[in-house]
Amino acid sequence: MNNNMNKWLTGLVILVVVIGGYFVLSAKKTVPLNVNVQTIKIGVITDLTGPAAYWGDASQIGAQLAVKDLATEGIIVQPIFEDYQLDAAKAASAAQKLSSVDKVNAVYIEFNPGAIAASSIFKNTNTLYLYDAAIESPLKDSPSNFKTYLDYRAGCQAVAQKFKDSGIKTVGMLRINLEAGNLCSEGVQNVYGSSMVTDSYNLGDTDFRTQLAKFKSGKVGAVINVGFEGDTYNALQSMRQLGLKVPYGTVDDTLTDKVKSAFSQELKGTWSFGFKDVDSSLISKFVAANGGKQLGSNYAAALAYLHIKQLAHALASCKGDEQCAIGKLAQSPADNTIGFQGFINRIAQLQMSVKQY
Repeated sequence: MNNNMNKWLTGLVILVVVIGGYFVLSAKKTVPLNVNVQTIKIGVITDLTGPAAYWGDASQIGAQLAVKDLATEGIIVQPIFEDYQLDAAKAASAAQKLSSVDKVNAVYIEFNPGAIAASSIFKNTNTLYLYDAAIESPLKDSPSNFKTYLDYRAGCQAVAQKFKDSGIKTVGMLRINLEAGNLCSEGVQNVYGSSMVTDSYNLGDTDFRTQLAKFKSGKVGAVINVGFEGDTYNALQSMRQLGLKVPYGTVDDTLTDKVKSAFSQELKGTWSFGFKDVDSSLISKFVAANGGKQLGSNYAAALAYLHIKQLAHALASCKGDEQCAIGKLAQSPADNTIGFQGFINRIAQLQMSVKQY
């Protein structure tokens, strides 16, 4: 009886060993080599086919290059691009998809309309939310929200001061009906006070002759406007049609090659504020990634490249813990890619330049 029991137990042990060995071997065949690498999902919401596609296309190139460089560090990022064409409703829809379907770890979103709309979707989550726009209001929605881009209030104030220093007594403020336009207007008013003629327009408007005719009759000595490439193009075109020959003030990224080529005469004397120059070696990488063609905006590509890497590094160091990543992102070190000096109160501090054409 005991011998039979011993034989039975011995057989059972052998069977367990064989079965266990089979599963170990199977696991070795199916488990990927990168067992410790977790894919980080980052949603990128921008304009790829609308009025700011010149910027969004460049941002996509910068983000893709960042993903490629991160892979060499062992950080695997899956970017998910959403095109919202500067339509707030489409931005909210894209944000809902990224949150509930794709379950992204972080979001990088561009421009005023989308940054506000999408923030309302993510504000009750721990998802890292970094928006590229002049506006400040989304920072109030969540401690997970971070802002990058130029300070429009300070930039427009600097441009207005250049005009005032040159002897111009009255300026015309062509204000886009977005928070960015209001911030710029505040900066100009800090310099000119009541010596400022103001009129506004909506995103998508193309004919500014009514507003500019008002400026002409008010004998303004300069026109200031911040918006997108198309806004500057259409404003300069209307100024040409009306014979309003005064210097123009704007933000650098509206002065694309298309604008410079069409309005070389009108741009003489223009003052603009913008980013510091992007590192030339990085621009070469952007051009190579774009099939040898120049990008619509090196600034857009550089910002996306920098911030996608910062988001990924923060999440990777915290093993995907978004609460931990908030603190890591806030402590991002200075980077010379585009003059990033750190975050203060979740706002990227970026070196700014003011120049004349």
